Amino acid sequence: MMAYLDYAGLGRLRPPAVDAMRQALTDVLPHGSAEIGQIFPARRRARAAMATLLDCAVEEIAFVPNTSTGLQLVADGLDWRPGDEIVVFDQDFPANVHPWRALIERGVRLSWVPMRDGGYQLDDIAAAITGATRLIAVSHVHFATGFRVDLDAICALAARTGALVCVDAVQSLGALPLSLTDTPVDFLAAGAHKWLCGPPGTGVFFCRRDRLPLLRLPGGWFGFEGANDMFTEGPGHLRYDLRPVRTAARVEGGMYDVLGLVGLAATLAELADIGMDAVAGRVRELTGRLRTGLVEAGCRVHGPPNANTWSGIVGFTHPAVAGVAFARELVVAGIHVSHPDGIVRVAPHYWTDDSEVDALLTAVTRRLS
Repeated sequence: MMAYLDYAGLGRLRPPAVDAMRQALTDVLPHGSAEIGQIFPARRRARAAMATLLDCAVEEIAFVPNTSTGLQLVADGLDWRPGDEIVVFDQDFPANVHPWRALIERGVRLSWVPMRDGGYQLDDIAAAITGATRLIAVSHVHFATGFRVDLDAICALAARTGALVCVDAVQSLGALPLSLTDTPVDFLAAGAHKWLCGPPGTGVFFCRRDRLPLLRLPGGWFGFEGANDMFTEGPGHLRYDLRPVRTAARVEGGMYDVLGLVGLAATLAELADIGMDAVAGRVRELTGRLRTGLVEAGCRVHGPPNANTWSGIVGFTHPAVAGVAFARELVVAGIHVSHPDGIVRVAPHYWTDDSEVDALLTAVTRRLS
């Protein structure tokens, strides 16, 4: 049998998305402008569904190709001054480090939070924040160990000095509930190709409404109010003195991935039908089984086993074989995992069958003999 346990790497595109995209490819896009209007509404549906998923305003949602693009909008968009500090996290994924390191040449300083036992401690985060801290750049879930930070606590720490909070949510969105009404982060970015099980090349950027004026954002032609008037008001109405769109959608600019948004709208609709509480409950059940089984087999499970820090990721090392080698053995055997940072990373989802987890645990114990 095949066991797919790599949703932290690439989620399997869900059947509703496949069906919707196939229909768009066969019934709409081959006809060009004659039929494309049929699928334009998918972006509106996706935006509404994403706002519901994140419990925020529709106006605070924009679609981007990936997490990196969303984070770069913040790094490039804020008016940085020499002496500004950014809190970053040791061993974080490069996508949430490179944009901030690039600001060093502009006089910005980085303050690093150390990783301890696969996670981060609030005391260390608090110690990294000073009066000069402009922004905290944090990943909601660590890509290798699966450690989940307490975003509410980080927002509270940031509020003491007026620092902004920018979140890389690619390893949590679609697996864990997150209310941006309750958790007041300022910016968030996440690709849809992992836990959202959406089309690769689609993703979301959240910008809190009152933070939008802080960003200098790229403006494609459709990022301006009244951009479409040139098609309705006749000759002589091609104007350039238009105001930028006053929503996060300003960053979307011009033509977008219409096919990808068709698929994303479909997968978000399925997720809404299931409900995030049900999804998170199932993910927690499966990762709990994995942790217990791996520890019983003598494996080292990375990341603190705290009820408040769990996620959809379980990282481990086998007592008898190196992580990368064992991960490759598992993949050859049809058990799909990954091995970031030399750790075997197992990432089940709501759709994972119990037999898939059993297959992994059997392979782990068999390798001990």
